[in-house]
Amino acid sequence: MGLFTSKKNPCPFCGGPTPRLLATTIEGVPICGDCKDKMDLPDGTANLSLEDARQYLAFYDENKALRDTFNATFKYNCLAWNDLIQIDVEQRLFRIRDKRDSLVMEPSCLKAFRILEDSKVLFESTPEGLKWYETDTIAQAQAAQPLLDQYNAQMEQYQQAERMNEMIKEMEERGNVKSSSPMRYVSKPSFDVSPPISKFYVELTLDHPYWGGVRTMEDNAPDWGIITPSIQDFIRKYEKKLELLHALAINLMGVIDPDAPENHILLSTPADDAIDTQPKSVTDLAEEIQKYKGLLDDGLITEEEFAAKKRQLLGI
Repeated sequence: MGLFTSKKNPCPFCGGPTPRLLATTIEGVPICGDCKDKMDLPDGTANLSLEDARQYLAFYDENKALRDTFNATFKYNCLAWNDLIQIDVEQRLFRIRDKRDSLVMEPSCLKAFRILEDSKVLFESTPEGLKWYETDTIAQAQAAQPLLDQYNAQMEQYQQAERMNEMIKEMEERGNVKSSSPMRYVSKPSFDVSPPISKFYVELTLDHPYWGGVRTMEDNAPDWGIITPSIQDFIRKYEKKLELLHALAINLMGVIDPDAPENHILLSTPADDAIDTQPKSVTDLAEEIQKYKGLLDDGLITEEEFAAKKRQLLGI
């Protein structure tokens, strides 16, 4: 079988040849590569006994019927190389590893989920259905625009000084004379403002013999841009990421309950909190209704949510 396998140490589970070098062992006993590849466990094989591993492999073989029919029609890649949520939308099956032979889980295994940006919940499953919480991330990004404008102005001054210095240096090299214009030294500016968010998190609450508990996967949030910071680029990347996370939430909710409704929870504003106690003028009401009409036109709220908000504003 070659240098790397040996018939002298057969696999305790299938009897196949085991590697002579760098073999995976359980209780000090080497196992073959095929059985090693079946070990789709969150914590690996370090804490397994031989009997535990034997029971797991029996479970894995029973899971083959699901793996054979599984067809990943939706995928979401997280930051870690092997964190890939795959969902068979039609059969409501899912797996959470980037391996073709990873365990496939049934709908009953997914009890709940949350999707967060840093510590703020964006989407979550509830007994009432999928909840989508509006955040002020875009507003926070837009608030950084004056600081970015200041940085851009400083960068322009720096670049002008650099171009002038290059011209002076070139003149001195060509004419071998010292220019009457002094060299200008300007410190290169930096945009040190942190983006509104740094990470996204996907939390899955699982009820599974081997993947039970809360599993958290993280993903990077967009930044301003390394070479040329841009608020608009950040917003575009954020909105695109939000679309992907929304699709993930919809498909995860479909695993739990394909008939569950979706409820978009808008940000509470001081105007919203005071609406019952501080009467608004006709002009104020019209502007407020128009604001929510814009959200409706942009597809950010539903017709029902717009109608409910309109009734609330009009007091009917």
